[in-house]
Amino acid sequence: MMRLGVGTGFRGISGIAAAAVLFAFVAGCAAYHPDPLDRNRQDAALAAPDPVMLAQEAARLRHPRIPPMALDFTKPLTGKELAVIAVLANPELKALRAGEGVADAQVFRAGLLPDPRFSFGLDHPLNGTPDLVNAYNFGLDWDVTGAILRGTERRIAEREREKIRYDVAWREWLEANRVRLLATRLAYLGKREGVARKAAEAASRILQITRRNLERGDAKIDEFGIRQVAYLDTEDRALSLARELERARQELNRRLGFPPDRRIRVVAAARTPADFPPIDAGSLFEEARGGRLDLIALRAGYAAQEERLYGQVLRQYPAFTLGVSRGRDTSDIRTAGFTVGLDLPLWNRNRGGIAVARATRGKLSAEYASRLHIVRADISMLAADLERIGRECAVLTKELPELERAEGTMRDAVANGDVTLLAYEAVRSSLLDKRLSLLGLEQAAAEQRVALELAVGTPWNR
Repeated sequence: MMRLGVGTGFRGISGIAAAAVLFAFVAGCAAYHPDPLDRNRQDAALAAPDPVMLAQEAARLRHPRIPPMALDFTKPLTGKELAVIAVLANPELKALRAGEGVADAQVFRAGLLPDPRFSFGLDHPLNGTPDLVNAYNFGLDWDVTGAILRGTERRIAEREREKIRYDVAWREWLEANRVRLLATRLAYLGKREGVARKAAEAASRILQITRRNLERGDAKIDEFGIRQVAYLDTEDRALSLARELERARQELNRRLGFPPDRRIRVVAAARTPADFPPIDAGSLFEEARGGRLDLIALRAGYAAQEERLYGQVLRQYPAFTLGVSRGRDTSDIRTAGFTVGLDLPLWNRNRGGIAVARATRGKLSAEYASRLHIVRADISMLAADLERIGRECAVLTKELPELERAEGTMRDAVANGDVTLLAYEAVRSSLLDKRLSLLGLEQAAAEQRVALELAVGTPWNR
């Protein structure tokens, strides 16, 4: 560290100049203003977001992966519209974005020059001859090393700010796609719950017919037991789907920052696995490798660590202390001189700081490679799952028309009295079960598609 000191006589500074320096110092100081937690402000934060404000902010949204969007709360909302609302209104994201202000303040702090340091000393003789006078000395010091390293410290802070901003943008991307997934799940669960309820009603009718036949002696007790078990299974399935539907609705409200009792109308895109384009896991990984926000954040963090290592290397060189002085001793002898100080790099030489910075850089490199490995595995797994689900959907899609024709034939036969209602209800129940299975596969495909877009981290332009 280099320090530059300048000495002068106490009588060389007038009272007016001292007062001016003191006034400038006081005028430039920041004032403290308390900001306690207020219950009214907390209650306002718990209230539902204002739709008008959300629509205005959504139209002005600036995000590297999520485009601005027009919101119309008078209509059912799509998954992408709900995702934009989550980015704007999610309380956790609001708290996370506050960290960007801290990063800005750190960049501001790193760019400031070190303040000079004023020192003054006065010695009053307590004994001796009467002609002794007060001795004094004072100086103005400045940390030159801090000024030299200011550029490096600022670059470190700027890289850290970039990392934080990309981290926040990645968290927003994650939250947006989680809401998209929830919206997809909510829409499909509503459809599946409706089909499951129809299947339970069909099983209930079959059970009632079997009970009447049993009372007339036209059915056996084991047949009635089988029908009762089938009805209970379908009823449990309908109730289970209703519970999943309510949990998904509550989770969606939480992520949107809405009160728990808010009812949101959701519309799902009418897409089947056959509508999705072919998947090339290798090209998707290369796309993610270059554009995923968390990977960009990791690269920014690595660049910041490179700057830290460079700064530690600079600190291994000897620190200089340079100064000039002027003073007076108690015998009224005035002196003037200079001093030169030099650290001898014999043992320390900042080797510890350099070693820590270099090891941290290696750790960040390994973490980046690990993240790449995870991203590639996730994309490959999701792509394979989507292909498997697509094959299963294709099989069910072929089976359903045949089963629907059989159900129509049986319905006509029941009207003509050629087939019993019990036989028709069994076919109808099977058809409802197949429809429910197909809806479950379509839901899984839609959710996996959202998960794949999340893993790739690219804009919604597919």
